[in-house]
Amino acid sequence: MSRIDQALERHLRGGRAPLAPPVQKEFTSAWSPDEVGVAAANQPAAAADAVAVAPEPARPRASNFETMGRREPNGNAMVTLSSAWRERLADGRNADPTLLEQFRQLAGTLFHLQRANNLRSVMVTSATPGDGKTLVSVNLALVLAESYRARVLLVDADLRKPSIPAVLPIADGVGLSDALRAENDAPLALIQLTPTLTLLPAGQPIPNSLEALTSPRMRSIMSEAVERFDWVVLDAGPIGPTTDPRVLTTLVDGAVFVVRAGVTQFDDVQKGIEALGRDHLLGIVLNGVDGASATPYYGTR
Repeated sequence: MSRIDQALERHLRGGRAPLAPPVQKEFTSAWSPDEVGVAAANQPAAAADAVAVAPEPARPRASNFETMGRREPNGNAMVTLSSAWRERLADGRNADPTLLEQFRQLAGTLFHLQRANNLRSVMVTSATPGDGKTLVSVNLALVLAESYRARVLLVDADLRKPSIPAVLPIADGVGLSDALRAENDAPLALIQLTPTLTLLPAGQPIPNSLEALTSPRMRSIMSEAVERFDWVVLDAGPIGPTTDPRVLTTLVDGAVFVVRAGVTQFDDVQKGIEALGRDHLLGIVLNGVDGASATPYYGTR
C-alpha cells in the first residue's frame, strides 16, 4: 500500500464509526503528484517515410473554435456570481483566503508538471457523485486563468448529468453533446466567463454518452483545444457509476481524483483509482476538510 493510500485509509477509516460528517467549507488538502506517477508526455509521431508520389493538396480543416461560436453568458462579458457562490469559488475577489491558497498550490503544482512533462490537459473525476469534482474543476480553472493568467478552456465533459450549470449561473443550451451529435463540424458554442477563461458547456444530456466521447469529433476538439489554450480542464463524470472517465483518460495528459472527507468510502476510492489506472493519475484532492484536520495531510508523499 502506498503512502497516499495509507493517508487516505487513516482518514476515511480511522477506526471511527460512523465517519465524521463533512464540513461546509470546500477546499483541497491533499496533493501527491509524484506518489502514483505522472502521465508520460506525448511523444512526437515518427516521421513518415518519403514516397515518390506527389501528395494531394491539403484541404483546409474546419476549426472547432471559431470566434463566431463564442457567446457571452447573460449578455455580460463576465459571469456575475452571488455572494453565496463566491464563498465556494476561488475567484480572487471574495474567496475564502484558505480556499484560494489551496487552489493556488494545486495550480502551481500543475504548472511545474507542465514545464517538466508538457502537461496541457487535465481531467477531474471522483469515485462517486457528490464528492466535489465539479467545484474542484471550476476552482482549478478559475485560479489557472485569474491567478496565473493562463488561457484556460473548462469543458463540462459529464454528458450524462452535467453539473457545471449548478455551480455557475449558466443557462441550459447547446454545447459539447450537440456538437458531437451534429452532422456537420459547426464551431462550438463557447461561453466567455472571463477574459482568460472559456467554458465549453455539456449541452443536452446524453443517457449513453460513450459513443459520443469516443468519436473522431471529440478527438478533434481535444487536439485543437490543447493547441489554442494553455490549459484544458475536463470536468468528467464520476468513475464509479460510468465508464466515461476511463475513455477520457486517452484524450488528456493526466487525471486528478477528488475524495470527499467523511463521505467517500475507502473501498470506493481504491476501486476508482484502479479503474482509472494509476499511470493516468496525477494526484488526489481531499475535499471538504477543515483547517485543523487538513494539517497532517500537507506534503503527504
